[in-house]
Amino acid sequence: MDLRVGLIGLKGHQSTILSGVQAMQDARLVAVSDDDESKLAGVPGWPSAGPHTQTFSDGLKLLDSMELDIVGVCGTDSERAPMILAAAERGIHVIAEKPLAMDLDELAQVREAVQTGGIHLSMLLTMRCDPPYITMRRLIADGAIGEVCQAVMQKSYRLGERPEWQRSRETFSGIIPFVGIHALDLIRWVTDRDFTQGAAWCSNVGHPAMRDLEDNACVALQLDNGASASARLDYCRPAKAPTHGDDRLRVAGSEGVIEWMYTADQLTLLTNSEDPRVVELDEPIDQFANFVASIYEDKPSWVPAEDCIRMTEICLRLRDAANTGTVAQLA
Repeated sequence: MDLRVGLIGLKGHQSTILSGVQAMQDARLVAVSDDDESKLAGVPGWPSAGPHTQTFSDGLKLLDSMELDIVGVCGTDSERAPMILAAAERGIHVIAEKPLAMDLDELAQVREAVQTGGIHLSMLLTMRCDPPYITMRRLIADGAIGEVCQAVMQKSYRLGERPEWQRSRETFSGIIPFVGIHALDLIRWVTDRDFTQGAAWCSNVGHPAMRDLEDNACVALQLDNGASASARLDYCRPAKAPTHGDDRLRVAGSEGVIEWMYTADQLTLLTNSEDPRVVELDEPIDQFANFVASIYEDKPSWVPAEDCIRMTEICLRLRDAANTGTVAQLA
């Protein structure tokens, strides 16, 4: 198999795609596009690139010029849905940055295009592939903490130097669809419970130079078994903090509590029947390799299209609820 891979945009988690291509003997990175010529200038030096990897300043021109099997879509939020639609029209499988769309109308177009085009779609919900969350999902499914009663996720990042496109609502979807989608997806995925309704708040309190980029958000949700969940998001992690991010996920159940803290680098399990212990972590998943296997070997996708569409919808509805002061119905 000669797998021809293209990459549109260098503004996200494209490293997941590039490392996946590099690790696969049968995959070739044949083309890359971005509107930043300085980034394109570095493409020939990438380990995943070859002597015949072409570069373009326009994503549509790349799609029209190259024969591709898979394309990664990692441009700005406002560019994402149009590029997915263009790829689907050409029958090219897509692995995209998140969220899939800027609003619910765009998302409906993406859903229709994926079905009509008969393509495979995945989204770079990369945290699903990390050992702590894979392990949490397995243990919860095995009944280690009993019935899920509550789940709480924190994502705190350094603000750093944010690009101009993230400062305008014309090109940026907001902190809930952009950052919160990871937190909410992990709650939904590790607990195997869905959301029924939720409320959210978000604002930019302390960083006016960032304009439309919110520096904080809080989301409160109900799960489909009546349990509660929440997510805290912020860009307020101090510049002198030892790590860029501080991710934490705690799930409390009828028989115990399981909790991951990134800064402590350990997953702990406390139950009614055994002493507290640090849990050995499962192996990570190569998301790109899994996506390829789901297309050509009929293997289950770790991040299937229905989850990508569902999580984008949830986050867009919660963002809109925050903007209007209403409760989002998610069932």
